[in-house]
Amino acid sequence: MSDGMPTHELDLVVGSMITVSPEDDRAMFEEEKAWVEDVQDLLREEGVEVDLLSMPGAEVYNGGIATFADLYNLRRLAAHSEKGSDLDNLPANLEDDEVDPVLANIWEGESQTKYPHLINHQGEGGYYLPVDFAEPIWLSYEGEEADEEEWEEGSEDVVSFGSSVALSRELTELEGHVRNLRGAEGQAAHQALHELRAAAQHSIENNLPLILW
Repeated sequence: MSDGMPTHELDLVVGSMITVSPEDDRAMFEEEKAWVEDVQDLLREEGVEVDLLSMPGAEVYNGGIATFADLYNLRRLAAHSEKGSDLDNLPANLEDDEVDPVLANIWEGESQTKYPHLINHQGEGGYYLPVDFAEPIWLSYEGEEADEEEWEEGSEDVVSFGSSVALSRELTELEGHVRNLRGAEGQAAHQALHELRAAAQHSIENNLPLILW
């Protein structure tokens, strides 16, 4: 953006999954409503009761994280904090698309984490819902639950649903580990934590999903 406005690689939007009201665009509203109804039914089958149909077109908050790397580093710090690592002296980030092995072990299901809604969630295109549940749920765009192999491979046909309630709780616990980090990456990750927690809180207070674009 111009005129001194902040720019974000990752937008954090709190609003309805139905992005238009029926008055604004009836055809798009009906199309989005049908998909959201399917998602709501599938989530109910997974034990998650949430109203995703109210307030179509609503958008109550728009924030963002400066770079995708900041979110990745926040997840990396969370994973290493569980190992008791010195977070100010972690090994340098790997090159290109190589993944930190501690994070990789969590993503591949070889290690458990107390930060599942932060770590085991889509970095872009996912949702956090204003209800509390234990683990993120991955669904396909076609309306069928995604299998583990699909989401581990980063398929574009799946989308993740986390809990903004659980996310806020995880970030509150994690902040004590990252708030005083001295390095630039650590400070940027702490800022990402602050932005993500603020968005999660708006999701909870307004009973609307947090959407990562």
